[in-house]
Amino acid sequence: MSNTKLWAVTLFGLLVGWIAVKAAPALTPVLAAMVIAYLLHPAVLYLQKKMKIKKQLAIALLMVLIVALLVLLVSLILPPLVSQATAFAREFPAYSTNFEALIEQLQQYLAGLGLPEALLGKMDSAFTQLYDLAAAFLLSMVTAVFSNIFKLVDGLIIGVLLCYFLSSGPRMAAYVLDRLPERFRKSGCNLLAGTDRVIWTYVKTQLLIALIIGVVSVAAFMIIGIRYAFLLGVLGGILNLIPYFGSMAAGVLAALVALLTGGVNQAVITGIVVLVIQQLEGNLITPRLQAKSSGMHPVVIIAALLICNQLWGTVGMFAAVPIAGLAKLMWDEAMLILKEIQ
Repeated sequence: MSNTKLWAVTLFGLLVGWIAVKAAPALTPVLAAMVIAYLLHPAVLYLQKKMKIKKQLAIALLMVLIVALLVLLVSLILPPLVSQATAFAREFPAYSTNFEALIEQLQQYLAGLGLPEALLGKMDSAFTQLYDLAAAFLLSMVTAVFSNIFKLVDGLIIGVLLCYFLSSGPRMAAYVLDRLPERFRKSGCNLLAGTDRVIWTYVKTQLLIALIIGVVSVAAFMIIGIRYAFLLGVLGGILNLIPYFGSMAAGVLAALVALLTGGVNQAVITGIVVLVIQQLEGNLITPRLQAKSSGMHPVVIIAALLICNQLWGTVGMFAAVPIAGLAKLMWDEAMLILKEIQ
């Protein structure tokens, strides 16, 4: 392949990628339906094979089961979450006052030790910024969760598209593969197989770990008597889906809430409990459940987290690792193609 054609292919790929990134916000329901259909497709095949029914009937049965499960989860989980989130938002001004009083007491104590005024001023500014960041992050998480739950129009669109993708998705993928040039067909099959491996390895492991961390956190926080234990535990499990940053943010938020609602002693106990849970997760739970890592350097994962956060906000951070894994697959296949056609 000539250098001119190589550059043309490269620029075309970059253009397609740029268009995809720009169009992604408008196509969010379509992308969400594709991802959900991909994750639910094995369940459709299982019902179809187990019950010996047609695919459309298996899809309908699966939709009924999903709706029933969602109703059950909403009736059990949503009320306490809404109650505690509402109470937290209502009492937040009082917590700000408590925090300011704690900082003032800390400053008086440090001033009694003879620390310079300039250093005390910088510490006061740093504590205030930390509190503002933690509070804003918690409120943004709660707002993002509930705002996405109640997007009924998007939910209806996703539901309709989901049925189409479940019914015709495999045929659509086969159609695209069949119309690829012969030399690219093998790479297309490799990408599909690699995508399946990356997504399922990540999703199954991370969801199970998040569930375990959420249940353990809720139980631990209730035992030590933290206010909003259910809300903080559920957030701890959800945030655990974000590598590196998620568990740290969950720990800081739990300790901060314990400090403002229960005092220094409860904050210290909460910090110890969070540290123990994180150590168990990092050294026992994850190594046992995760057969292999994503295969990417931590710097790459952190860069992916920052990029996805910039593009899609906090929600984008949850998909950063699989997106980075898929980008790595596409890069590897592209390099193989270039080597073959040069």
